[in-house]
Amino acid sequence: MKYKVKDKVKIKTWKEMEKEYGVFVKKGSIKCKYAFTKGMEEEIEELNCNRILTIEYVYSNSYGIKEISSWTWSDDMIKCLVKNEIKSKPITSRFEILDIR
Repeated sequence: MKYKVKDKVKIKTWKEMEKEYGVFVKKGSIKCKYAFTKGMEEEIEELNCNRILTIEYVYSNSYGIKEISSWTWSDDMIKCLVKNEIKSKPITSRFEILDIR
């Protein structure tokens, strides 16, 4: 296993996975270690998280993801470790936009 608990990782896109592993035509899922499904892709898109998720559990051959707990994730679904994720805070006033103090 490449990643550990609390690591921020970037999940590959459907197109990246399809190009790399192909698709099970009958099932409509990607043929990687644990099938990558349209449901997984849809949940990632709904989160609007820039495909960056947090490892919550590390099992012997898979991961549990904090933001999407209903699926099993494997190394081949993960693009990379995210080192310095920059979180933007919401702007609360026009003075923040102009940086007036």
